[in-house]
Amino acid sequence: MSNLNKKRQIKRDILNASFEAGACHIGSALSCSDILVDLFNILKKEDVFLFSKASGVAAYYAILADKGHFPKEKTAEYLKKYPLVSKEVPGVIWSGGSCGHGLPVACGLALADRMRKVYVLLSDGECQEGATYEAALFARQHKLKNLYVLIDNNGLQACGATKDILDLETAFEFLKKTLPNCKIFETIKGAGVDFMEGDFTWHYRNLTPALLARALKQI
Repeated sequence: MSNLNKKRQIKRDILNASFEAGACHIGSALSCSDILVDLFNILKKEDVFLFSKASGVAAYYAILADKGHFPKEKTAEYLKKYPLVSKEVPGVIWSGGSCGHGLPVACGLALADRMRKVYVLLSDGECQEGATYEAALFARQHKLKNLYVLIDNNGLQACGATKDILDLETAFEFLKKTLPNCKIFETIKGAGVDFMEGDFTWHYRNLTPALLARALKQI
């Protein structure tokens, strides 16, 4: 399967899983799904990955299912009942909740073993959290060159445009200067679905059967 078709498949899996689970945060999952597909194409067995963007967890579950982390007989169950705590989900080593804690945890893992690469995916909203900057300073102090920070910058968060709530322009400049391996991805919330794209309300809305069918036709 081509990389483009894989990205389409993951988006379809996100939509189906979100509908079956009666879950929201669909726009958040769609904005980071392409990042995850590309990352998991290069991720090695010895590497560590933390999904800190908790609201987009449907994308993480879809990737784990695609990569065979779930037993085949339980894949459908995992996708219908997400999110579960990490100890119940093969492939997940840490559960995110309140945003802003992924980078501190990733720093600890990178410091504990400098021979392995530690990747962490953050949302742009998480870059409004003080713990993120404390962790960035810690990473610079300890020269954590094995730490790779990926930021999903879709420009929207739960209550509106990120720039209107707490602008991150200078914050991103600080993070790129402070962290040796920090990459910011310009994405679209609800990517691929016309009625979700650029609409912050899809941080919390759920799919109806009609909207699911409409969304799937577009992917």
